[in-house]
Amino acid sequence: MNIELVEWQKLSDKNGLCYPWWTHPFLEVMEGWDLSEKYMLELGAGLGTAWLRDKCKWVDSVDASPEWAERAEQYCQYHDKLNGQISCELIADGVEGGWEQYKKLIPKNVKYDVISIDGIYRVECIEWALEHFKGRGGIMILDNLDQDFVWISPKAMELIEGLEGEVFIQPNHTNHEGKPWNTRYYNIKK
Repeated sequence: MNIELVEWQKLSDKNGLCYPWWTHPFLEVMEGWDLSEKYMLELGAGLGTAWLRDKCKWVDSVDASPEWAERAEQYCQYHDKLNGQISCELIADGVEGGWEQYKKLIPKNVKYDVISIDGIYRVECIEWALEHFKGRGGIMILDNLDQDFVWISPKAMELIEGLEGEVFIQPNHTNHEGKPWNTRYYNIKK
């Protein structure tokens, strides 16, 4: 299956799959994580879904773009990465009742170990993830938080205040006014 990579996307040297569209320094760190027995929820699917499925035991993905969901699913099928499912419904960010509609796409009764937030309703997704991890802990991955032109959110910053984590800035990224592209993760304690 031929894919066209866009700016900053890259393929893994280890398995040839397209990485998630996260900063390269974070991908280097995540490459070393053993997630082989972990269940992951990806809020915002893409070509990197196949790479995540290769790394994790199971990956559920939720997306509000049928086009993105279809591309991700085709890429997963082509590479025989079938350990997951993608739920999708066309939902516009910020519409009345949209968060409730989006939340219904999240599989019920699954205890996720890792939750990635890189789609719509990001602040609400952080709140949901923090609630999901209560009493058990987990890893929360956030892309683009506090990045110019993408996701500036005082409320999101307030929600993560005091959490143990690390921020990975993309070197040479110039499309910003002082707040560059970053991917970060947080270890949520029990």
